[in-house]
Amino acid sequence: MTSSDDVLTGSRPVAALSDADAPAGTLSRLAAVVQAQPDLVAVADEAGRLTYRELARAAAAVRADLAPLETGIDGSSDRRRPVALLHSHDRGAIAAVFGVLASGHPLLVLDPRTPPARLTAFVEQAGAAAVLADDANAEAAAQVVASLPDCRVVPVDLARAEAAGRPAESLWADAPTGSELALLAFTSGSTGRPKGVLNNHGMLVRDAYVSSIGTGAYGADDVVGHTLPLAFHAGTTIAIAGVLVGCRLELRDVRATGIATLPGWLQQIGATVAHTSPAILRAIVAQRPDPALLATLRTVTIAGEAAHGRDVEALRALLPDHCAVRHRYGSSETGLISEYVVRSDHPELSGPLPIGRPVPGTELTALDENGDPVPDGDAGTVAITAPYVASGYWQAPDLTAAAFTDLPDGRRRFRSQDVGTKDGDGSWRLLGRRDHSVKVRGLLVEPGEVDAALFGLDDVREALTVGALRPSGESYRLVSYVVSGAEQPSAARVRAGLRQVLPAHMVPEAVVFLDALPRTDRGKLDRSALPPPPIAGTGPKGPMTEWQVQVAQVFAKALELDEVGPDDDFFELGGDSLAVEALITAVVADLGVSPTAATSSVLVQAPTVRAFAARLRRTPDKRGAVLVPLRPAGSRRPLFVVAGGGGLGVAFVGLARGLDPEVPVWALQSPGMERRALPDRSVAGAARRSVRLLRSVQPHGPYRIAGHSFGGLVAFEMCHQLRAAGEQVELLAVLDSFPPDPALHPRPATAPAVTALKQNLGLLTTGLVSPGEGHYWRFFELSTRAGLRYHGAPWDGWALVLVADSPDRGLREQWGPHLSGDWSLVPVGGDHLSMLREPYVAGVANAVGQALDELDGISPVGPSSSPTVTTTGAVSDPVAAAAGDA
Repeated sequence: MTSSDDVLTGSRPVAALSDADAPAGTLSRLAAVVQAQPDLVAVADEAGRLTYRELARAAAAVRADLAPLETGIDGSSDRRRPVALLHSHDRGAIAAVFGVLASGHPLLVLDPRTPPARLTAFVEQAGAAAVLADDANAEAAAQVVASLPDCRVVPVDLARAEAAGRPAESLWADAPTGSELALLAFTSGSTGRPKGVLNNHGMLVRDAYVSSIGTGAYGADDVVGHTLPLAFHAGTTIAIAGVLVGCRLELRDVRATGIATLPGWLQQIGATVAHTSPAILRAIVAQRPDPALLATLRTVTIAGEAAHGRDVEALRALLPDHCAVRHRYGSSETGLISEYVVRSDHPELSGPLPIGRPVPGTELTALDENGDPVPDGDAGTVAITAPYVASGYWQAPDLTAAAFTDLPDGRRRFRSQDVGTKDGDGSWRLLGRRDHSVKVRGLLVEPGEVDAALFGLDDVREALTVGALRPSGESYRLVSYVVSGAEQPSAARVRAGLRQVLPAHMVPEAVVFLDALPRTDRGKLDRSALPPPPIAGTGPKGPMTEWQVQVAQVFAKALELDEVGPDDDFFELGGDSLAVEALITAVVADLGVSPTAATSSVLVQAPTVRAFAARLRRTPDKRGAVLVPLRPAGSRRPLFVVAGGGGLGVAFVGLARGLDPEVPVWALQSPGMERRALPDRSVAGAARRSVRLLRSVQPHGPYRIAGHSFGGLVAFEMCHQLRAAGEQVELLAVLDSFPPDPALHPRPATAPAVTALKQNLGLLTTGLVSPGEGHYWRFFELSTRAGLRYHGAPWDGWALVLVADSPDRGLREQWGPHLSGDWSLVPVGGDHLSMLREPYVAGVANAVGQALDELDGISPVGPSSSPTVTTTGAVSDPVAAAAGDA
């Protein structure tokens, strides 16, 4: 193991974090870091950075904003009531975290992607005094507290907090000590009601120590790439640890930006540490990035669910020899418990990885049913003993007493539900769980919570959800057995209903309808008598040729399913643009198909295994690599949609399927995305090419054009070019794009000179390398640069501007000065990428579809009738209402 000294030699002057810092708490340690290195960078995101002094001042302003909560709305003292945080994944969130911690209020971090109804339940159960929210999440916060009369919304704004000029020292004045409550994190509960885990300040400091210095993983001179959502317990504690260690914390929301650009970002920031989940790891590996993009890494941590040998072996092939992979085991109740370290000289790995040895100061014991230790090698319930573990469960003394024990030596023991065994070499392995909880996509799920949501749906009389192990034995999926009162039960309707109240990972993959749930002779549910879970997939399996079997296996891998039948539809099984990228990459790399034959255009036209396998033997239309016919025929005027930089036209399949079947839909994407070709390097150039292709389908207008992200700028310029050619454009639909003004585009972080040179050289080869070899981020970078050079004249035609719930929403809304005709601003669900996927794409399709209907006279309201649009965007109109209802 690397010693602590190995990670501390460098330029940052702060003293090394120690477990002796725990009793004084988080704010005492933060004060030491700020005083030692006030002008060094503490936290950064793609929009900017904060030094340690600036972070402390901004956090102090947040603390000051919470001071009125000491007297509650009803006149009582709210000093120790929790405060919730609903914030974008950026540096402002880190300032808000420490502002709340300094206030003495326990912090509850909420996920902006969780349905408001579920967030309300968390806030109500916590008895929170307030919800802190940035501008991007203010509306959602208002929905959360609408039914809670003793809870208020407190707006937070980083610019305002910085301008407040609060002295850094005011942040840690009269700050909580290590024994006081700091963090409230909800985890699944066996009764269907989430449990609130209470962490105190000392536990957070100690966890930061063992995660970094204590294990030799990283120190103050490291650059930590933080990609896990802050609402995950690990996401919050990693952020806190990075600041307390004194390193530079770099934030990136991969749920908004996707995985394709992640390796390039790690190189750009010079990351030495990357915190990931196994799901992120697999997605990175699937991109097959250039190993040079990961050359700066010396530590990669993996946590959240069990990792497997083949996953780590695939990653090791991309990492430099000096980089260690750390498979970590922890929980909300304990923080980091143990880790298994894989260095370059480790023998080849296979099967599930061990959880390794306990971190310093932590002891693991396997217990039998009576609570007595079992011999090494025998399986038992894993108990964790440490100087600091959770204080207990929020307002649940019985649960706390059952799980936690104070020992005579001052330590505290937590009895988990995990079953494990200690090998002869002192390393530990996990074998399963005592309760019914399972991990889905790295997140612990108590099926009882899903059942509670099912019983809230109309027509559901009984329900039982179980975690079904996939045949591979490496992951679980949720299966719900339902007794329905509906005349024609629909699994799709059940899943759609659950999406309104549950996060995506808790929506069951399969719904099985039964006449009655099986019960024992004593009337208890008999899980052993449930019918076997259905095999994933919708179509009949039937016999397949050897070639079809090979293609089916690639389908299943890309969709993360056990099995796919010959007539299963890729998109009906949940395939999105990221899955398409994985599929096309695997078809080229694993099946040896030419990149010119395996394109997303072919997949759209032949979405089943049988049809796609047959088409792979044919030479596709050359035009199909750039112009993708999502629906080439129909009686109505076609809609042309332009993909964003690095995006595929296939991303619009959900939109096309949500429109009237009589509307032809064609997607345009950059040349070079799926076959070797020189890409567009300017907005005007991309528009000229797109106009030529558009007119090859529809020689003359009126035209209807939409564009997503960078594609919105291209669509905007296409309208101008078509107008100059004497053609009419009836509709411009802009889907979450920055306006045609570089001043409104976020500036990318400045890369070191050497890194910038490598990036620029790499961009010269964009489109000239085979697809699937990590080139998607290059197209994204080219489009970003092209957008920063583009100034567009105002458009006076009818325009529809759809804006998703993303951190840049405020900038993406500012189309007013660039639209001089009638236009609508329509908020839609989801973030920048997920707005084009289920379930959010339904809102996008509703808005665009109603606009098309108005043009064709299908709807009684038209663009030139009563004032449904405005040049300021501040309007409520039928299109917006349709999107909002969706």
